[in-house]
Amino acid sequence: MEVKVLIIEDDREIIESISLALSIYWPKTVVVSTHLGHKGVEMVKTEKPDIVVLDLGLPDSDGFEVLRQLRLFSSIPVVVLTVKSDEKDVVRMLEGGANDYMIKPFRQLELLARLKTQLIQSMTNNIKAFLTENVSKDELSANK
Repeated sequence: MEVKVLIIEDDREIIESISLALSIYWPKTVVVSTHLGHKGVEMVKTEKPDIVVLDLGLPDSDGFEVLRQLRLFSSIPVVVLTVKSDEKDVVRMLEGGANDYMIKPFRQLELLARLKTQLIQSMTNNIKAFLTENVSKDELSANK
C-alpha cells in the first residue's frame, strides 16, 4: 500500500529529514510538501494525502488557521510538529482538531510511530464507514 504524506513546513532541512526517514522506513511513501499554509490547504484538496504534518510557524499564515481551514472540509489526520511548547498551544491545537502534537526538536522514529498510529486509526474509521455504508445499502435492498 502506498501512503501519501503532506508536509506543511517552512524549514527545508526538516522536510528533508522527514522525507529521508519516510523513504528509509516506509519506501512506498510519497511525500509532497509546501512552505505555505494556504497552499497546504489547497494541496489537501488536490493531492489527496493520507496524512498531514503541520508546522505552526509558517511565513504566510498561522498553523492554527491552517488547521481550522482543513477541518472545514476534511477529517484527514493532522500531526502538528512545532517548536511551540506552551500547554495552551498544545491544548488549542488538540481541541481544534489536531490528531497529535510533537515538539521540535523531534525524534524521527517517534514521529514515524505517531504517523503510523494515526494512519491506522484513519484506515479503521474509513473501513468502518465503508462497512456501515454497505450494510445500510444491503439492509435497504433486503427490505424491498
